Amino acid sequence: MGVSGHLVGRAEELGSLDHLLARLDEGESAALELAGEPGIGKTRLISELAARADARGHTMLTGRATELERDLPFSVFVDALDEYVQALDPRRLDALDEGVRLELATVFPSLQAHADRRRVAMQEERYRSYRAVRLLLELLARRQPVVLALDDVHWADPASVELLGTLLQRPPSAPVLTVLAVRPRQRDARLAATVERAHRAGTLERMELAPLTPDEARELVAAIVVGGKAGVLYDETGGNPFYLEQLARSASRAAPSWPSSAAVSLEGVDVPPVVAAALGEELALLSDETRLVLEGASIAGDPFDPELAAAAAGVSETDVLDARRAASPRSRPPHGRTETVPVSPPAGSSRRLRADAGRSTARSARAVRTGAPRARRTGIGPGAPRRVRGP
Repeated sequence: MGVSGHLVGRAEELGSLDHLLARLDEGESAALELAGEPGIGKTRLISELAARADARGHTMLTGRATELERDLPFSVFVDALDEYVQALDPRRLDALDEGVRLELATVFPSLQAHADRRRVAMQEERYRSYRAVRLLLELLARRQPVVLALDDVHWADPASVELLGTLLQRPPSAPVLTVLAVRPRQRDARLAATVERAHRAGTLERMELAPLTPDEARELVAAIVVGGKAGVLYDETGGNPFYLEQLARSASRAAPSWPSSAAVSLEGVDVPPVVAAALGEELALLSDETRLVLEGASIAGDPFDPELAAAAAGVSETDVLDARRAASPRSRPPHGRTETVPVSPPAGSSRRLRADAGRSTARSARAVRTGAPRARRTGIGPGAPRRVRGP
C-alpha cells in the first residue's frame, strides 16, 4: 500500500496478471517471474495478485524466502504450503498413494506423522520429493485454481531452487500459477540458470518492473507533498516507489513547512533507516574496490568529475568507469545525504578517504547510478559528453 492509499501505475502489469488468472479459469497452468530492484513493487504486486485471485475464488498460497533460512531445505515452499496442508481434511490426501505421502513428509513438517523415519533420515533421489510436490499441487487445484506466489526467491535454499526448476520444467497438469519474485542482481548462479532455462523453454514469463514515471510519483506522494517537492523526491529516488514513500514521510516530518516552489531541496532530511538498510544490502554486493571508487565519487560531488573521483580514490579513471559499470545495475539510492550507511575504506586507502569513512555510500552510489537523465549529468553515461577537468 503506497502513500496514496492505492496501487499507483502498473496498469500494464495488472492487465498481464488478469490474463494469467483468466488462463487458470480455462484450466491452464502458467509461471511468471517478477523481476526488479529492491523497493520497486514486487511484493506490492503480489498483494494485488492475491486480492484478484481471491475475488475469482482461487486458492492463494504465498511464501517468502529469507536470508537466514538458506540452510533449511524447501523453506520457501514450506512457508507457502505447510500450514495450508496441515489444515486440509486428511481424507483429501488419501487421494495420493502412500509413496507420494511419504515423500511429502520429507518436505513438509506438518506431514511428519506420515513419514518413514528412515527415509527422512537418509533422503535420496530428491526427484521423488519434487514429483510428490507437483502431484500435491495438482490435487489442490482439482477443486479450484491455485496461485503459488514465492517472494524473495533470490534468497531461496538450494533444495527450493531445485524443486522450483522441476516445477518449471514439468509444470503441474492442472490450473496452477507459479509466481516468483526476484532481485536479478542477487540471484546465485544456480537460480539464474534455472530461470533462464525456463525462459528459453517457454515455460516461464518475465515481468520486469520499471520505476514509476514522474506523474505516477506525484500521485504516490500526493497525500504528503505537492508541487516542486514531489519533483525533488522523484529526482532523488529515480521513481523507486519504496524510496519515494519513505523519503516523502521523512521529509514531511523534518520540514512540514517546505515551500511549494520548485527550488526546494532535501537539506536537513535524514535518510530513513529502512531505506539505509536496503541500500546497505545492495551496496554490500559490490567489491571493496568498487566501493572505494564510489567513496571517491562522493567526495567529488554530484554530478562528479571522473578525474576528480579517481584522484580522491587513488585509482585510475579507467577504474572509475569500471566501477560505474559495476554499480549501475544496482538499485537507485534515494538521497544525497552523506551520513548514513557508513562503509569503512579498505586498508591502505588515502587519509582523506579514511577521514570520510563515515560518509554514506548511498550518495556514492547515487553519483554513479544508472538512469539516462542522471548518467548524462555525470558525464559518464552512454553517449554522454565527457567532462574533463582542466589543469
